[in-house]
Formats: sequence, C-alpha cells, structure tokens
Amino acid sequence: MTKFYICVLLSFFGLVSSCRYQSGLGNAKGSETLFVQVVSNDTLLPQAGAIVSRTVREEFLRKGSFDLVHAPEEADLLLRVNLYEFNKSPEVFRADDTLLAAGFDMEVAASLDLYSSRKKSLVMDNYVVRANASALRENLTSQPAGRQPTMAIARELGLKIASRVSNYSW
Repeated sequence: MTKFYICVLLSFFGLVSSCRYQSGLGNAKGSETLFVQVVSNDTLLPQAGAIVSRTVREEFLRKGSFDLVHAPEEADLLLRVNLYEFNKSPEVFRADDTLLAAGFDMEVAASLDLYSSRKKSLVMDNYVVRANASALRENLTSQPAGRQPTMAIARELGLKIASRVSNYSW
C-alpha cells in the first residue's frame, strides 16, 4: 500500500514540475516587435499577395517569435515582401498528350527585405524564397480546381518566409 502512495506522490510531483512550458520563452527574439508590410504582388498569380501576407502573420503569431504591431513606428523590425516571379510549365504528360491534357508545375519567388529600426540597417536584403505547387487535371476533359493550386503555393511561400525570418541567425 505504501508503494502505491509513493507512486502516486511521484507521479503528482512529476506532473506538477513538467507543466512549466510556455511558448516563446527562451527565444531571444521573443521580445522584438515586427511590422509586416502588405505583400506586394508583381506577378500574374491572382490573390497570392493577400494569402502570403495572412500566412506570414498567422505563423508569427502561432510561433510567438515576434510581437506583431500595427504601425511601422512601433516596430523594431520591418518586413517587406515582394512577389516578383511566377512560372508555370507543363509537368505531367505523355508523348501522345496534348498540352491541354497536361498538368502544370507552378513556381513563385519572393524577395524579402528585413529592416532593423534599432541598427538603422538592412538585416536581410533581397533574400529570395521560392515555393512550388502542382495543378493536375483529373482527366482529359476537366480543368484543375480553381484556386487550390494558387492557395497551396501562396501558403507554402508564406510558411517558408515566416520560417526564414524566425530562424535567421542574427
């Protein structure tokens, strides 16, 4: 019976002592503030700028690596993202297929500029991030599902941008 009480007591202490995890602690960048400018889209990929912008902000909030602010004057760091390149090329085809029967591989590139208000200098200057997605037809007569490839490629790009900025070695 005493073994039972000892096991319960040790389990209780184990649970109490292990529940001290808090997101963002231990991260030296956690106290820095960041302003993310509206993503500019110089490509023919529709609505990608808004999706990338939202994804970047959501990822920073989820990770807790920066405190997002609403004005550039309040920020320690300013992030500017420009979508500048979009390529679409045939991806899956057989020798007897026409171009209409093929799927497409899409690639988008973004340029990142990260400015430090404290140091009055660029931390990242024209750093390039790329993302890929595929748009495949289910059969010869169907079209790829409308916005799904666009959303997939923009979301992937936003996640890569947030990860790159969060993991940048200062």
